[in-house]
Amino acid sequence: MSIEIPADVTIKVLLVDDEVNITKSLRRLLMESERYEVFTADSGDAGVTVLEAEADIGVIISDQRMPGMTGVEFLARARVLTPDAVRILLTGYADIEASIAAINQGAVFRYLTKPWKDDELLQVVDEASRGYWLVAENTRLNALVAKQTAELQDWNSRLKQRVLDQTSQLRSKSDALAESNQLLRGSLNGTIEALAGLIEMRDRRAPGHSRNVAALVKAMAVRLNLSQAEQDNYCSAGLLHDIGKIAMSDNLLAKAQHDYDEKERKDYQRHVIRGQAAIDTVPNLREIGVLVRHHHERFDGRGFPGQLKGDAIPLGARLIGVADTFERLLIQSPEADALDSALKELGQHWGKALDPALRIAFEEGAREVYKQLEISDEIIEAKVTPKELQIGMQLHHDLYSGTGVLMLKQGTVFDEAAIAAITRCLMIDPFERKISVLIDRSKMAH
Repeated sequence: MSIEIPADVTIKVLLVDDEVNITKSLRRLLMESERYEVFTADSGDAGVTVLEAEADIGVIISDQRMPGMTGVEFLARARVLTPDAVRILLTGYADIEASIAAINQGAVFRYLTKPWKDDELLQVVDEASRGYWLVAENTRLNALVAKQTAELQDWNSRLKQRVLDQTSQLRSKSDALAESNQLLRGSLNGTIEALAGLIEMRDRRAPGHSRNVAALVKAMAVRLNLSQAEQDNYCSAGLLHDIGKIAMSDNLLAKAQHDYDEKERKDYQRHVIRGQAAIDTVPNLREIGVLVRHHHERFDGRGFPGQLKGDAIPLGARLIGVADTFERLLIQSPEADALDSALKELGQHWGKALDPALRIAFEEGAREVYKQLEISDEIIEAKVTPKELQIGMQLHHDLYSGTGVLMLKQGTVFDEAAIAAITRCLMIDPFERKISVLIDRSKMAH
């Protein structure tokens, strides 16, 4: 259940952008709600001045490209001045490295691209406001719990019933704290998902690759009876395993690995080290960074960067290595028998590049993850226009907007909401190609 901010609570929002028209537009958008009190600044220095004067700013939205102090630098300052404020970065598609820097240095909650979508921006600000309020409420509740604990110690000998009542209140507040922690964890997961989307946009040859690897890793981890914490960490590492490729040149990304010369091969192999370095500054991602670094190690010790062998390779890295290898084989397989063909091709890698002890868990997990590839005689593939979409159709391939943003994942069953999302995308970021769907022949109109 989502926790809502009380109606009488006002959240202060600071907008920082050197373009006055931008801050005016954002101010008008936010002032439609009575919840927000909006402050503006036309530079990072001016924003610092506002933060020093208004200590309880709850949400900060800053542009990245500003003269003098950049958005990353300003958000890093803001993190020191108002550590509880939730920080959001406005950036262009070209500022991917700045977005990563903001996440590392300024601990941003989200980044939004220009031009923004009003509904999306309002939703992000609402989530940020709730996150800020929850942290403030946690602080208040912790102070209240401490005070009530002292009272309980004093009243215990005289008022047994009151002790029981206060205990009940504490239990309720503990549940609220646990829920707020879950929301904060959800924010981190959302950031990881956003980074995975950036990675896939950078490497257009492998659409959906990071998410598919994460799904395969999750399926294996479940079959290996790993703890929930291990499953979550390994799945996050699967999403971020190629984050170091963001720094690779376009030419290098466009070439097949077997076409690399020696210099290019060495540069490619550095992406796992860059990936670990990129997320190591975030304490909650350090364990994940180790898995990112070692996911190209081989079971026979001939991998990189550390030439680790066998069980010396972290288990999560071994899982990612299997999923990564298979996913790239699957892309090269004929669509008619893609799953079986890729599994057969993978067979030659067990015991060499891949840990043979993971084979059964992987093959079972892969068949579950890619079960949509096993099409029965009653299911046919069709190419339809957005206007021809119907409820119940299943998306056969990942669907991207005109500029390459993942809209819907392969396997999505269309309902009214999914069709409406496609309609909105055609107005905002249109795409020209038809949509590949699976249709049940038995339910088609004759």
